Amino acid sequence: MLPGAGAEPKFPMPVGEFFEQHAQRLLKRGDIVLSRSPTPASRLIRTLSGNFFSHAAMVFFLHNDEKGLNNTVVIESLFKGVALASLDNYLKGRKPVEEVGILRLKEEGFDPDFFRLARGIMLNALNQPYDYHRLFRIALSVLFGFSTGYARVRRKVRAYKAWMPRQFICSGFIQFGYREAAFKRDIPVQRVVMKNGLINPNDEELLATTPEDIANSDKMQWLFAIRRGWVHRVESFEHAKKVIR
Repeated sequence: MLPGAGAEPKFPMPVGEFFEQHAQRLLKRGDIVLSRSPTPASRLIRTLSGNFFSHAAMVFFLHNDEKGLNNTVVIESLFKGVALASLDNYLKGRKPVEEVGILRLKEEGFDPDFFRLARGIMLNALNQPYDYHRLFRIALSVLFGFSTGYARVRRKVRAYKAWMPRQFICSGFIQFGYREAAFKRDIPVQRVVMKNGLINPNDEELLATTPEDIANSDKMQWLFAIRRGWVHRVESFEHAKKVIR
């Protein structure tokens, strides 16, 4: 049974039923949404990065969770900048094209206040631009098997003022929110590092977190995969890929 669930709903279920009747109970603020689609932009990102998913977002508000809110809202870093978007709207319709995986940080001790803090930190970054340069460096590293190096200049500045990156890629944006919330709550940062094997990462390494890193992370619990208007419960990345393929 899923965390926070009462009577177990039957899966797969139509996406409309999921968001109208179950999302408020089965989803939580801070859950991570990974997605892919047949659009040229998604295909290009997946080809360059080697990722199964091309995009990542974080659940920000839930349906009926706030007065007057009729949609589940995510915060994300898009090509046009950091923004809020309706999750259920682009998954509904006669021919939904987005294919989605939903995960949750499974470490104990992360209460709702932690995720409220993370979303507030991320909200402060609204209108920050998308980091094409970082994405291109990641793609080169994947394609040619070598490290392209990272700038270290901000590390010297950090002792004197709060650090805020000027640009994000989508998954690095979520990792940034988790990391800053952990700092403020005196939680060891390593507990929220989503890339397996990354120990004591610097700023650039954290911001280079990819959707594939999140999908494979041993810190995350897989919950759902959504394909062609149907929501499936899944237990792993491999299970999600089988459903989506």
